[in-house]
Amino acid sequence: MINGDTFNYLFIFAHHFNEINIMKKVLGFSVALAAVLFAACDNKENSYNFAQIIYPSGYGSVLYADQTVDSLRFATTYDWSLSVSEGWIHVDADSMSGTVPQGYFMVKRLDVDLDVNNTDTVRTGYIYFHADGKTLVTSYTQYHYLNIERPVRRNYQFTLQDTARQVRDSLIFQTYGDDWTLAFKGEAPAWVRLADGAATSGRAGKYTVHYQLDQNTTTAERTAVLELKSRGVSTDIRIKQLGLKAEED
Repeated sequence: MINGDTFNYLFIFAHHFNEINIMKKVLGFSVALAAVLFAACDNKENSYNFAQIIYPSGYGSVLYADQTVDSLRFATTYDWSLSVSEGWIHVDADSMSGTVPQGYFMVKRLDVDLDVNNTDTVRTGYIYFHADGKTLVTSYTQYHYLNIERPVRRNYQFTLQDTARQVRDSLIFQTYGDDWTLAFKGEAPAWVRLADGAATSGRAGKYTVHYQLDQNTTTAERTAVLELKSRGVSTDIRIKQLGLKAEED
């Protein structure tokens, strides 16, 4: 028996089953979830009751500075409510609590919205899930920089290191806003340039951007800075080209 509001709730009717059949029905719903239910279920007069956060799991959800959409998923046989620790995490006010009829269990997904992280530090907030007098908790960690896959962030910086004789390279990043831009910071350097046709703005998505370099015929290394912006957040990507002497060493 399934409740008519199937877009928001999934109810499994259990009145006419003994406790073994109830657990079989749960197992049929989700093997991954059932593994948690066995650890968390309470045997109360031939019925099983539980409350479990399905997502985020483990260490919680990790997001980037311009990433503002996530979710919360849980399953429970109990009436429940939510509370949020930080003002930059938002759950719709009409979705902060709910009831579960006797003999049913609920599986629910809620949208979780986050403000853009335009601070200068990583931040973590928590959503608390209250059911049967107990509290479960999950976390949302939001970095203060954009999602740059290449180069990897080291020593708090994104730096592409090229050799003196190198004439091409690339960077890879993903944005979550449709207003992103990429440009050299300050005056454009003469020795490095974005390749013809390289994306410098666009919609949310993953991008590979190629650039070209002149060979460095001097012994001094040189540096240029690309600035990636999305939803008001800026992240610098340094291009460092070694000098001839450093390369030989």
